[in-house]
Amino acid sequence: MAGSDMVYVTLAPTGTPSQDTIEGVAKILNKDAFAARVLLNSKIPKVAGYYPDMPAAELIAQGLSSLGYPVIICHDSELRQRSRDRFRAHTLQLRERDVAFRDKVGQTRMIGEGSLFLILRVTARTHTEKQVDVSATAQNSGKSIIPGNINLPATLMTGIPIMKKTKEKAKVQSVHYAEFVRLYDRSSVEPVVEILQSDFDYSSLGEKKALSSSQNLSILITEFKARFPQAILDSRLTEQFRVDVPFATPEDEVEINSRLIYLHHRAGSGSSASA
Repeated sequence: MAGSDMVYVTLAPTGTPSQDTIEGVAKILNKDAFAARVLLNSKIPKVAGYYPDMPAAELIAQGLSSLGYPVIICHDSELRQRSRDRFRAHTLQLRERDVAFRDKVGQTRMIGEGSLFLILRVTARTHTEKQVDVSATAQNSGKSIIPGNINLPATLMTGIPIMKKTKEKAKVQSVHYAEFVRLYDRSSVEPVVEILQSDFDYSSLGEKKALSSSQNLSILITEFKARFPQAILDSRLTEQFRVDVPFATPEDEVEINSRLIYLHHRAGSGSSASA
């Protein structure tokens, strides 16, 4: 393992912890009780700590496991790694024993009967900031009223002091939301198929098709769940959760949280817990 490839110990909360459990976890992680309580009350699996090598991580993992918590160890490179060729479906065909997906360039991907493991619904949030020109007067810009700020012609016509309007720069922040679904089998932390709410052709829903893409995505998920009843449906990432990973960007948050949720579901089902 490269020296910079830190090892993470991740933990899945199991319910409301007792004070003794909080103190026990705080002691193992060398954190205060407040930080341990926040970790243990999370709604999703979280990084409990990161360590320079596997022996140090395994020691912490053993302590947390002894308190009854599901624990997974993974490397930094495994948790951050992104797929370069993720399959993004544009259409699908619901067939008798499988579902066939097709992307915009005509490539296909199949999910056969009984092979879908996890349906993960996600809302990604993108924050943007831009500068815009706004009109301002001496009154609303906070400037004192001096002769240079007065619109003299308008003042002479009305008999009332009229302030000049000026252009000023202001920062405007906005948040854009993108909802999507990732479908996983048991073999990989990478989804087999990804479906973007706003970039999918829902004509395969036929008479069930609704007016909004958000409703159609929900209908599609219901179809998947009916066709693959053994699959786990997880919608926790429709909320926003930070990640305790050094230098993680907002774009990293969705990817890392998706992997943690998948890994802990797979470990809980008895499959391999390694990334």
